[in-house]
Amino acid sequence: MQDHDKQLKAWIRSQHLICEGSDFIFETVDQSQLEKYEACLQAIGGRIRSIKAVGNWPMGPKRSFKILRATASVPRPGGETLVTYWAKKGQPTTRYSEINS
Repeated sequence: MQDHDKQLKAWIRSQHLICEGSDFIFETVDQSQLEKYEACLQAIGGRIRSIKAVGNWPMGPKRSFKILRATASVPRPGGETLVTYWAKKGQPTTRYSEINS
């Protein structure tokens, strides 16, 4: 298994990455993770279509981080194994869904 596959599967298990229809939705508060996500997508032939701030993650009194959501397209059948993995091990919502819904 290649490193990008391992990383994408780790994000699925940690609820940072979900599938919604034919899109992959990735949420994080860390810009560097967003850059790693983009590199992983490019390795499997995918691309980010949009990035937007969708809420704030509280980190103690008077401090919060922006939640960034990247919506991506992943070609099939290459992305099909990730969709199957998400269906078995993933969740329907991200770890930040209670805050940004």
